[in-house]
Amino acid sequence: MAELVSESDGLIHRLTLNLPARRNALTPGLARGLAQAIEQVEEGGEARVILLSGAGGHFCAGLDLHWLRSLGTTPSVTDLQHGLSDFQSAVIAIVRCPIPVLAVVQGTAAGFGFDLALACDMRLAGASATFTSAFARIGLVPDGGSTFTLPRLVGVGRAMRVLMTGETLDASEALSIGMVEEVAEDSVLDSAVQRTVNALLECSGSSIRSIKRLTRAPEVGALEQALSTEGAAQLQALQSPEFRSRLEAFAARLASRGQLA
Repeated sequence: MAELVSESDGLIHRLTLNLPARRNALTPGLARGLAQAIEQVEEGGEARVILLSGAGGHFCAGLDLHWLRSLGTTPSVTDLQHGLSDFQSAVIAIVRCPIPVLAVVQGTAAGFGFDLALACDMRLAGASATFTSAFARIGLVPDGGSTFTLPRLVGVGRAMRVLMTGETLDASEALSIGMVEEVAEDSVLDSAVQRTVNALLECSGSSIRSIKRLTRAPEVGALEQALSTEGAAQLQALQSPEFRSRLEAFAARLASRGQLA
């Protein structure tokens, strides 16, 4: 089974994270594959909109704990650096891509999945969607750019609250603070997404590309710097005893619920 489903439908290209049993949690390989798929869509030259979603009713639960725990109790800095680079490559690919990338979010968007949604150009959510940073709860820090992207969307104070407390926002709350652009019942989410896509396709393709470039180009350098500083802080956090303790406690809770097979 392909972990990432890439489907071309003429002017629309759909990329679907496809690990539903793990709520589409990301490994470094899957994140790098997503970055490469976005670059390939751009090089293909046909698509004018990219839709990013997750299979099985969830967007993305963040980092795959199986990968992290597979590195052992004292993972090497090199392994962690390589993993972080792969994760962050997906965020950079989204922002640098000249084609609009729309996150279609149902169910869980947590941790790096939360950051991934924030990196997209728009977020269209089903009523089932929930958003949580979750990093601080496990002794980590954001590493997908959300210390940069979230304040731009919702303001510094609200961003601090979301990132520091790990609160979970439902779709309506996310809409009310400007984190998402539209919310629809899950049963009609596809129709809502199609309306937005149609509106984009009715406009000039060259204009849409220019608007994305003009809007996002000024932030590319700053976002990449944020990713670098987040990554350095994350490397420290990943090697801390507090994180290892919180990770094992979290894994034990998941195992007790049958969610960590």
